Amino acid sequence: MSSAPVFCLNVHASYACRHSGACCNAGWNIPVEPQLRSLLKAEWLLPGPDRACPEYDRQSGLCRIHRDHGESSLPASCYQFPRRALLDHRGTFVTLSHFCPTAAALLVDFDGPLAIRANAPAFPAERVYEGLDARGEWPPLVRPDVLFDPESFALWERYLVETIGGSSDRVDETLARLAVMGERLRQWSSDRGPLAAWTADVLATPPPSTSLSTARYAPFWGPDAFRYAVATIPPGLDGPSLPRDLEKNDAQFVAGNWNAFAPVVLRYVAAHAFASWTAYQSRGIRTQIAELFMTAAILRVECARACQARQSALDRRALLDAVRASDLLLVHLADRDALMDWLGEVEEHALTHTRR
Repeated sequence: MSSAPVFCLNVHASYACRHSGACCNAGWNIPVEPQLRSLLKAEWLLPGPDRACPEYDRQSGLCRIHRDHGESSLPASCYQFPRRALLDHRGTFVTLSHFCPTAAALLVDFDGPLAIRANAPAFPAERVYEGLDARGEWPPLVRPDVLFDPESFALWERYLVETIGGSSDRVDETLARLAVMGERLRQWSSDRGPLAAWTADVLATPPPSTSLSTARYAPFWGPDAFRYAVATIPPGLDGPSLPRDLEKNDAQFVAGNWNAFAPVVLRYVAAHAFASWTAYQSRGIRTQIAELFMTAAILRVECARACQARQSALDRRALLDAVRASDLLLVHLADRDALMDWLGEVEEHALTHTRR
């Protein structure tokens, strides 16, 4: 049994599979590990014309493998889903793909600010978690020439989760404030003292509302972010298309309720800031922030798609569909390397900050 702590978001702490069948009917090709092939009589579980896994029992709504042989006999893809883990020197950080209807409902219906929780019963330490293994790697970068130290990075991650996931402001205002804090943090140099002390000081000081333009994040904020993410989907995978008359549908169905649902939108964005692979795969915190702008932008487009399909205003049901569709695109379909290359362009932009 591992002694390392397992961290999750409080919004996910009660997660348990409710057998919705969404993953079993997603049309995914599931590889079967060698040690399971004699049991399952296959190297791949290939979906049928109805997109269902061959091991899915539609009458009961259960997976035959899980039902008859236990969770440990599932292929790794099924065993892990919807968990998405980051492992580093601090422990294991587990977030969920909200393509799972259960995970999406937990996020949409949660009441209260987000927080990081250790050792929740839903995520036992003895379970095997696969994902990005950053143990033994250098800490994430503040900017291309400065590394976080472990303490300062933990402060930054907690700030992202608690500030975004606990905000009562509009989505754009919250992201703009985050951009200000990111630029302040990037100003550190060795003559300012220990990075951890600098980070704690910066993150404890609320920014003026007009201290920085967010123009550098404009490419990642709007329909173009959705278009780019879709364009990275590898050939052979079906992806979403931009809704017809997007501006019209957004104005008619989404705009009026968007700010009313801002706490849900921001919880979704904050969930992408936690257990972040981007922190380790990028060259600085601007890339992390760009990803959060993009995440909110994609969710808004998916809200317009969901509302257009129903010809009704944004409500809980449409938002659930939009959250699921957004994670289907961002977590399961889009090419992560291509997204990282695009988001990373923000690190090269000229500084336009106001010094503290």
